Amino acid sequence: MVAIPLGKMFILAVKQVAKPMAKGIKNAAVNSPFVRNKIVMPIGQGFNWFDVKIQTKLMGASGSKVYKLNEKVAIEYGAELISELFIYSVGSVILLYEYSRSNAKEEKREAKQQEEANKMKKEIESLQESLFDTSFIIEEQSAEIRLV
Repeated sequence: MVAIPLGKMFILAVKQVAKPMAKGIKNAAVNSPFVRNKIVMPIGQGFNWFDVKIQTKLMGASGSKVYKLNEKVAIEYGAELISELFIYSVGSVILLYEYSRSNAKEEKREAKQQEEANKMKKEIESLQESLFDTSFIIEEQSAEIRLV
Protein backbone atom coordinates (compact mmCIF):
# COMPACT_ATOMS: atom_id res chain seq x y z
CA MET A 1 0.00 0.00 0.00
CA VAL A 2 1.40 3.39 -1.02
CA ALA A 3 1.23 6.15 1.57
CA ILE A 4 -0.36 9.39 0.42
CA PRO A 5 1.97 12.34 1.04
CA LEU A 6 -0.54 14.53 2.87
CA GLY A 7 1.99 17.31 3.38
CA LYS A 8 2.57 17.65 -0.35
CA MET A 9 -1.16 17.48 -1.03
CA PHE A 10 -1.70 20.31 1.48
CA ILE A 11 1.00 22.42 -0.15
CA LEU A 12 -0.52 21.86 -3.58
CA ALA A 13 -3.92 22.88 -2.20
CA VAL A 14 -2.42 26.07 -0.72
CA LYS A 15 -0.88 26.91 -4.09
CA GLN A 16 -4.19 26.39 -5.84
CA VAL A 17 -6.05 28.49 -3.27
CA ALA A 18 -3.48 31.29 -3.52
CA LYS A 19 -4.41 32.07 -7.12
CA PRO A 20 -8.09 32.86 -6.47
CA MET A 21 -7.09 34.68 -3.28
CA ALA A 22 -4.72 36.84 -5.32
CA LYS A 23 -7.56 37.58 -7.72
CA GLY A 24 -9.78 38.49 -4.76
CA ILE A 25 -7.08 40.78 -3.37
CA LYS A 26 -6.77 42.39 -6.78
CA ASN A 27 -10.54 42.93 -7.02
CA ALA A 28 -10.72 44.30 -3.46
CA ALA A 29 -7.86 46.65 -4.19
CA VAL A 30 -9.60 47.96 -7.28
CA ASN A 31 -13.02 48.29 -5.63
CA SER A 32 -12.00 49.99 -2.37
CA PRO A 33 -11.47 53.74 -2.90
CA PHE A 34 -9.00 54.09 -0.02
CA VAL A 35 -6.90 51.09 -1.07
CA ARG A 36 -7.17 52.02 -4.73
CA ASN A 37 -6.08 55.65 -4.28
CA LYS A 38 -3.61 55.36 -1.40
CA ILE A 39 -1.96 51.99 -2.05
CA VAL A 40 -2.64 50.46 -5.46
CA MET A 41 -2.32 53.51 -7.66
CA PRO A 42 0.98 54.72 -6.09
CA ILE A 43 2.37 51.18 -6.42
CA GLY A 44 1.34 51.12 -10.09
CA GLN A 45 2.91 54.55 -10.71
CA GLY A 46 6.08 53.52 -8.87
CA PHE A 47 6.30 50.27 -10.79
CA ASN A 48 5.87 52.13 -14.08
CA TRP A 49 8.55 54.69 -13.11
CA PHE A 50 10.96 51.91 -12.11
CA ASP A 51 10.21 49.90 -15.26
CA VAL A 52 10.71 52.87 -17.60
CA LYS A 53 13.95 53.91 -15.86
CA ILE A 54 15.39 50.39 -16.11
CA GLN A 55 14.39 50.05 -19.77
CA THR A 56 15.88 53.41 -20.74
CA LYS A 57 19.15 52.62 -18.95
CA LEU A 58 19.32 49.23 -20.66
CA MET A 59 18.84 50.93 -24.04
CA GLY A 60 21.57 53.42 -23.26
CA ALA A 61 19.37 56.50 -22.92
CA SER A 62 19.55 58.66 -19.84
CA GLY A 63 17.74 61.63 -18.35
CA SER A 64 14.40 60.73 -19.90
CA LYS A 65 11.31 61.97 -18.14
CA VAL A 66 8.80 59.37 -16.94
CA TYR A 67 5.23 60.48 -17.47
CA LYS A 68 2.55 59.39 -15.04
CA LEU A 69 0.09 56.78 -16.15
CA ASN A 70 -3.60 57.50 -16.29
CA GLU A 71 -5.53 56.38 -13.22
CA LYS A 72 -7.05 53.25 -14.73
CA VAL A 73 -3.73 51.88 -16.03
CA ALA A 74 -1.90 52.72 -12.80
CA ILE A 75 -4.56 50.90 -10.77
CA GLU A 76 -4.36 47.91 -13.09
CA TYR A 77 -0.53 47.77 -12.84
CA GLY A 78 -0.62 48.17 -9.07
CA ALA A 79 -3.32 45.54 -8.57
CA GLU A 80 -1.51 43.12 -10.87
CA LEU A 81 1.77 43.70 -9.02
CA ILE A 82 0.11 43.15 -5.63
CA SER A 83 -1.55 39.91 -6.78
CA GLU A 84 1.72 38.62 -8.27
CA LEU A 85 3.61 39.52 -5.09
CA PHE A 86 1.02 37.59 -3.08
CA ILE A 87 1.41 34.50 -5.27
CA TYR A 88 5.21 34.70 -5.13
CA SER A 89 5.09 35.23 -1.37
CA VAL A 90 2.97 32.12 -0.89
CA GLY A 91 5.33 30.19 -3.16
CA SER A 92 8.36 31.45 -1.23
CA VAL A 93 6.85 30.51 2.12
CA ILE A 94 6.07 27.04 0.78
CA LEU A 95 9.59 26.72 -0.59
CA LEU A 96 11.11 27.75 2.75
CA TYR A 97 8.82 25.33 4.58
CA GLU A 98 9.85 22.46 2.29
CA TYR A 99 13.53 23.37 2.70
CA SER A 100 13.19 23.50 6.48
CA ARG A 101 11.30 20.20 6.56
CA SER A 102 13.87 18.57 4.30
CA ASN A 103 16.73 19.80 6.51
CA ALA A 104 15.01 18.54 9.64
CA LYS A 105 14.45 15.17 8.02
CA GLU A 106 18.11 14.99 6.96
CA GLU A 107 19.32 15.97 10.44
CA LYS A 108 17.10 13.31 11.98
CA ARG A 109 18.50 10.69 9.59
CA GLU A 110 22.08 11.76 10.35
CA ALA A 111 21.40 11.65 14.10
CA LYS A 112 20.01 8.15 13.74
CA GLN A 113 23.08 7.04 11.76
CA GLN A 114 25.37 8.60 14.37
CA GLU A 115 23.46 6.81 17.13
CA GLU A 116 23.79 3.49 15.30
CA ALA A 117 27.51 4.11 14.75
CA ASN A 118 27.99 4.86 18.46
CA LYS A 119 26.05 1.72 19.36
CA MET A 120 28.27 -0.37 17.07
CA LYS A 121 31.40 1.24 18.49
CA LYS A 122 30.30 0.38 22.04
CA GLU A 123 29.53 -3.18 20.95
CA ILE A 124 33.00 -3.50 19.38
CA GLU A 125 34.60 -2.14 22.55
CA SER A 126 32.59 -4.59 24.63
CA LEU A 127 33.63 -7.49 22.38
CA GLN A 128 37.27 -6.41 22.53
CA GLU A 129 37.08 -6.25 26.32
CA SER A 130 35.46 -9.67 26.42
CA LEU A 131 38.15 -11.03 24.10
CA PHE A 132 40.85 -9.56 26.33
CA ASP A 133 39.25 -11.12 29.41
CA THR A 134 38.92 -14.47 27.63
CA SER A 135 42.54 -14.42 26.46
CA PHE A 136 43.64 -13.58 30.02
CA ILE A 137 41.66 -16.54 31.36
CA ILE A 138 43.16 -18.80 28.70
CA GLU A 139 46.65 -17.64 29.67
CA GLU A 140 45.95 -18.35 33.34
CA GLN A 141 44.58 -21.80 32.56
CA SER A 142 47.50 -22.49 30.26
CA ALA A 143 49.92 -21.55 33.04
CA GLU A 144 48.03 -23.83 35.50
CA ILE A 145 48.17 -26.74 33.04
CA ARG A 146 51.92 -26.31 32.62
CA LEU A 147 52.36 -26.41 36.37
CA VAL A 148 50.40 -29.62 36.72
